[in-house]
Amino acid sequence: MCEPLQISPGHQRLFHDHKNNYILLHKSGIAVCFWTDTEGGVHVSERLNNVNFKATGTQLRNEGWICMGPGMAHSRLLTEKS
Repeated sequence: MCEPLQISPGHQRLFHDHKNNYILLHKSGIAVCFWTDTEGGVHVSERLNNVNFKATGTQLRNEGWICMGPGMAHSRLLTEKS
């Protein structure tokens, strides 16, 4: 049986690019890619598993993505099935 996903600021990071795309990374290996519309709606475009948290975060920063912090307002995306 899997352990429940631990949602906390120390386990996740939200990245944003200049095209209004976001990636929420979790240390458990989950990455959720999404975008927001002008009315504040959130639209998930992709959900990946087995993602290396540190390597992916480093790569995103190297590609110009900005780390916005833990992204707690979007934590629900980690547990929702898309």
